[in-house]
Amino acid sequence: MATLKAMFGHSTPDRIKFDLIFSATHAERLACVNDAIDWVVQEHTKTRQHRQERGEDALTIDIVTDLKAMGFDASHDTQYGGHCDIVIESKDNFLWLGEAKVHSGYDWLLKGFQQLDTRYSTGLPGQDHGGMIIYFFGQDLLGVMNKWEEYLVAKRPDVAVTACNKSPLIRNSVHAHERTGLPFHVRHTPINLYFKPND
Repeated sequence: MATLKAMFGHSTPDRIKFDLIFSATHAERLACVNDAIDWVVQEHTKTRQHRQERGEDALTIDIVTDLKAMGFDASHDTQYGGHCDIVIESKDNFLWLGEAKVHSGYDWLLKGFQQLDTRYSTGLPGQDHGGMIIYFFGQDLLGVMNKWEEYLVAKRPDVAVTACNKSPLIRNSVHAHERTGLPFHVRHTPINLYFKPND
């Protein structure tokens, strides 16, 4: 197993695919999803100059395509209480749902969070994590994420937000899911698409 993993280790997508294949728990599958989203963020930021005219759906379909290439059973606009932007399913009833929004205001982001929380998610064990993907074309992404954290907590006092130990730009939130009463976790991941070269 270690030899196989070493063979895959030179490519992050291949390593994620390997980890996903051999994942035995929901926690391991969730770690694969988070790793994959983080890799996609890096790659899409590197190629931001080609994404300036793309809308929410086109940007999200790009993410789903990347996830499929890494071995995930991923889909876009699947019906789970409505048209969910990103759906990832796996063995043992694992389900991760993502809502993607172009940041045009904090009300718009809140709408996405509410959709994820109250419309799409089940809140069941193995289905108790989701993600907000925030496309941002402006400057000062850290300031935006700080304001989003403040806004979300003000509008949803039941939600607790903490910083992510992997990136100062990512936020993690948790609250009691209204249907199950169990903790529901959301990872708020921005993609920085600002592009205005001065050369």
